[in-house]
Formats: sequence, structure tokens, C-alpha cells
Amino acid sequence: MRKLGKITKVFVISLLCVIIVSSVAIYAFAIKRPTTIPVMADTKPYKWNKVTLGEKVLSSDGSEYYLWTKKGENPNWIIFFSGGGVSWDAESASHPIKIMNFMTGRDTGNYFANIPFYMLTLLGGMLATDNPDNPFKEWNVVYIPYSTGDFHVGNNSAEYKKKNGSSFTMHYNGKNNVQSSLDWIYANVDKPDKLLIAGESAGGFGSAFWANTIAKHYNESEIYQYSDSSYLNSDKWPDIVKNEWHADFKQTFGFSPEADLIGSAVKANSHLLPANAVLLQSYSLFDEILIHFQNKINDYTGPFDQRNVADWSRQMRESTKALDSSIPNYYYYLTDYGLNAKTGTTPHTFATRETFYKAEQDGVKLLNWLDDIINKQKNYSVGHKFIEELDNGQD
Repeated sequence: MRKLGKITKVFVISLLCVIIVSSVAIYAFAIKRPTTIPVMADTKPYKWNKVTLGEKVLSSDGSEYYLWTKKGENPNWIIFFSGGGVSWDAESASHPIKIMNFMTGRDTGNYFANIPFYMLTLLGGMLATDNPDNPFKEWNVVYIPYSTGDFHVGNNSAEYKKKNGSSFTMHYNGKNNVQSSLDWIYANVDKPDKLLIAGESAGGFGSAFWANTIAKHYNESEIYQYSDSSYLNSDKWPDIVKNEWHADFKQTFGFSPEADLIGSAVKANSHLLPANAVLLQSYSLFDEILIHFQNKINDYTGPFDQRNVADWSRQMRESTKALDSSIPNYYYYLTDYGLNAKTGTTPHTFATRETFYKAEQDGVKLLNWLDDIINKQKNYSVGHKFIEELDNGQD
């Protein structure tokens, strides 16, 4: 557990530095400030815009919820689901991510209870239209923020109590937020030539869950679904989904959740999505944040050591191997890029981070892998050796 504390501390310090810089940037007018224009046709290219959505949307703490959009200059679209932690019971819900947690050295928290004011400033990677190396720089973007702790699917206002006896309401409102977002998208986005339904971390789950719904509306588009860093295995998922989030998976998404939650979504999408849809996943081989959350969700109290790290990595790779062996249009990118020799862990997420441009495995950069598949129709997976290690009995 001491190693876990060190890993979390490093992550917290890094994130805190970003937040402090972002906060200072407010006074230097560096924070990205979206305009509020409800009609996409009225917006200027490559400028973030804020879209308000009406009465049904709200964040988990009851605060405002809204969309961000950015117009490109080609007929292709990215619908991107934000990440930002998870809440699975009263205890986890009582500890949202707060800046003061970083500043006082307390536990970072489990999820964003509202939309952080600095979030746009942190968005780069495949959403950075000012980077000439970005193969998606000319694409249109709809960014669906995440502030409900429910992987974008909840439909429940849960009444919880904190340890001190005080009560609070947790709005698992992801389903309404996404549905209202999609209503706006359908009204403002004509048929894209290519449609990339993507997300990172918690948003990778959300993008996989909602892909079929979106694809049905844009059934003439070339469909790609991409989940970045979205593996959390727990026998608790079916109960959490049903009794905490009140997400009716079977009726809403057409499948039942399993312990391998993202795996169950990808398997379902392999037959729910159009036959030519391409399913993509990328993983950091020893993802420190996903391991941390899987331990918490599963009430793991053992040491955060190399065996614990290897166990998560093996589970993730076994899931990847099973999907790869059974789904024709499934491709993966596995990498140990950024491996920390001291902790034995690797960074979390690529899609909107600088690692989108830097991560490389077996001579192939992550951004080139995505570019080849989505823009050039060259389909392949990267990181085969990490799957082969399973066959050879290696972790």
C-alpha cells in the first residue's frame, strides 16, 4: 500500500502542477473560453463553443451540464466521451475529485462532481486542431463532458450518507446528459463521411456503450469506435449498473454487463454495429490509475506490488486476446511506453494527452496506428508480443 501511496502522490503532484499552471493562466487569458452558440453552422472553425442543453441535464452535484463543440473543415466527425473517474457506492460518491484534495495531500477523490473550469485547457492529443502532426486536426468535434461518475449511463438520484451522518444526493444522470447531447448532435450534424465514436478511461466505456445508438442514426457513415484505457474488471459491475446507477443495459444498450465490462460492450458491438464498423482499443500495459481504481472497487487490501500490477495487466491482455480472436474488425494497440522503472507502472490514457504524439511501440506511433486505420484503411494491431507472452506463460 505504501507503493500505491507513492504512485498516487506522483500522479497528484503532476496533475496539481497542471491545475496550478492552468489557474494562473486565467489571469494571462490562456484558459480556453468557449463561446455560447447553440447552432453549429454559426460557429467559426477550430474554436471551442459551449452548448447548453435544457432542463434534463445536470452534473452529479446538481450543477450545470453542457457540451463543447469545435467545427473543422472536412465532413468527418469525432464524438468524444470524456473520462474522469467513477462512483460505485456511498463511500466512493462521498469523495469527489477536488482541487483542495491535491493541495492538502488527501486522497485525490474518485470522480469529477462537476465540469472543471480548466478542462478545455487540458484537452490536446487527437482534439488539438493546432498541432500539424494530428491526423484528425481538420475533423469536427463534439466533446461530451463527464461529471456523473457513472460511465455516462446512470439514471438515478441516490440518497447517500457520509460517515459523519450527513446526507447528500448523488445524481447519476449520465443517461439523460448523453441523450440530450445526442438530440443536439442529431439536429446539428448531417451525415458524416467518417464518424469516430471515441472516449478515454471512463469515457472509453461510455463511447462503447453508446456506439450502437449513435451508429443507428448515422447508419450510412463509415463507423469507428475507439476506447482508450478502459479496462476495469469486477464481479460487482452487474450490481453497480443495476442498483446504484439504475442503468437498464439490456433495454438501452442491447446487452448485459459482465465482470469484464468493456469486453462485454465490445463483444456486443461486434454484432450490434454495422458489419463494416471497426472496433479499436489502446492500453498502457501497466496502467497505474486503472490498477488503482480496480483495487478500490474490488476492496483489495493487499500490497500494491509487481504481482498486483502483473495481475491487472494479465487480465487486460487476456480480454484483448479474447476479443481479437473472435471479432474480425477488432484491432488493438498495446504499449509499455513510459514504463517507470521504480514503480513498474505506465501512464494512463493517450487520446487527449501529449502521449498521443509520443507513444510508440515496435516502431509504430499510436497516432500513426489510428491514422492508418481510420484515414488510410490499413487495419492492423500493435503490441503482439504482449499477447504472445500469455501463450508462453509469461506475465
